[in-house]
Amino acid sequence: MTESVRGLLLGLCLLAAAPLHALQAGDPLPLLQVEKLGEILVQDDKMGFRPWQSAPLGDRIHIVQYMAARMSARRQSKPFTDSLEKSGIPYSRYHITTVVNLDDAMFGTRGMVLSELEKNKRKYSLSTIVADETGRGRALWNLEEASSAVIMLDTASRVLYFHQGPMQAADIEEALRVVRNVEPGAGAH
Repeated sequence: MTESVRGLLLGLCLLAAAPLHALQAGDPLPLLQVEKLGEILVQDDKMGFRPWQSAPLGDRIHIVQYMAARMSARRQSKPFTDSLEKSGIPYSRYHITTVVNLDDAMFGTRGMVLSELEKNKRKYSLSTIVADETGRGRALWNLEEASSAVIMLDTASRVLYFHQGPMQAADIEEALRVVRNVEPGAGAH
């Protein structure tokens, strides 16, 4: 086999192995509809679900965290959410939706994951928490398995910011800058 053919085959193999990130700043976020399980509702001592979709949220930046139902995925975006909570940025500027991919949970942990989601919904009652039973979001948005992604959207559901995987200090500062400075209807920056 010639060197050029071998190089071409190697390049194609690497391309096929690399995840394709379909989400780009300025592009509309494909509409995700979660029919099985969906948004978690907690009233009194009862937990329930209703279908959920990633439709526009009015006049605020929409921060969507999409993560595998694994502690390792949660740790990837936690530094950002902790920094956002401490930043003093008024909650009136943004809304957080956490979508958890139950299809990417470790075997036998689904009940524990749902219990943790209920606990988090009680703690963060103003946030939206969604259980994606079949992993539709990961497939639709072409996200990595066993990972976490932070997606910020304007009022028309166009991507303002996208980051997948662990967030470093520079990533967190860039994400906070978007929440602080971008007008929700202004489009990508």
